Amino acid sequence: MKIRNLILTVFTLAPLVGFGQAGKPFSIHGQIANPKLDSVSILYINDQGKVSRQIVPADKGKFDVSGNISQPTMAYLLFIHKDEKLSKKEAEEKTNKIFIEPGSMTISREADSEGFIEVNGSKAQAEWNDLKSQTKAIQFAIDSLSKGGAETGRSASNSSRQKAAPLRAKLAQANYDYFVSHPGSYVTANQVMYFTSVFSLDSLKSLHDRYTPEIKESVDGRRLAATIKSRSAGLPGTMAFQFSVKDREGKDLALADFKGKYVLLDFWATWCVPCRESMPHMISLYQKYKDKNFDVIAIGDDDTRVKEWSDAIEHDGTGMFHHTLRGVNMELTRKGLPNPRDLDEGYGIRALPTLILVDPDGKIIGRFAENKEQLDKMLADIFK
Repeated sequence: MKIRNLILTVFTLAPLVGFGQAGKPFSIHGQIANPKLDSVSILYINDQGKVSRQIVPADKGKFDVSGNISQPTMAYLLFIHKDEKLSKKEAEEKTNKIFIEPGSMTISREADSEGFIEVNGSKAQAEWNDLKSQTKAIQFAIDSLSKGGAETGRSASNSSRQKAAPLRAKLAQANYDYFVSHPGSYVTANQVMYFTSVFSLDSLKSLHDRYTPEIKESVDGRRLAATIKSRSAGLPGTMAFQFSVKDREGKDLALADFKGKYVLLDFWATWCVPCRESMPHMISLYQKYKDKNFDVIAIGDDDTRVKEWSDAIEHDGTGMFHHTLRGVNMELTRKGLPNPRDLDEGYGIRALPTLILVDPDGKIIGRFAENKEQLDKMLADIFK
């Protein structure tokens, strides 16, 4: 995972950490047999729910890190060597994901050739290494395909995604099996959150039900409960979340105004390749059914990239759709406050693209990812 994404993930966790939980001190003593080790950088969420980033010197391979956390916590560790100049990409690749715990821990070596670090005094780190050892072969195969596709161009990248699909399914199953057998693990609680868009709602409920009381009350245990609640929204058979927002031109756009029509909600983003590739098909659907009580509202996940969002609409030729932004407010999110304008929350969106079909009475009758054939069939049956 890229450092930029790591930091975003950490910020996502921040609102829930530390609320109602007493902070506990932790310390890490490092003694690395590498005279070239210059300093160590560590990034984690502290007991106040804030991102803490420390860079500590390593004198003759020795370093000490300390702080306060509420529970076993995911952290990102980077060993920096003397006269070493790392590019952003190289720093990302060398960053290690570890689990720290309240109490005293030690690190006696850097990551081995397979990326494993021993953090003595951290039960969660031992569990993390165990999970990685069980899934490393599958992950390596997926990474190899992704790397090969990136090196040979876009068409190869598309082919790589198709080849990687069964491997990703196998990886998800391997992780799920581990989660089921480790219901009292903070690693389980943390890692489940990376699969919320992969596992079915019933699977997520089953995992949460298995959690021990301690894990249910953990940061990620409560996050999973919130995710399950959100995923329950936007399902076929439920009434669509009603929203009233501003469109791309600053005009009022309310779902209620489309009563009597079939409305396709297209959740997309400029950076989502499958979303952009599906736009010609979306345009063809609109052209085919626009005179038959059918309309499209495109909801972009680009609140911090408004110009890119507007440029993409022009480039893709989708100006005939109604357009609005998702409406996420990260300031509210970081404070742990409700975000009623966030349409992704209102419809339980966990992956892009997601298409939701609403009938003339405002009821959701279909939810689709990249399965355009099912959507095509449903629309053909409706308008035959």
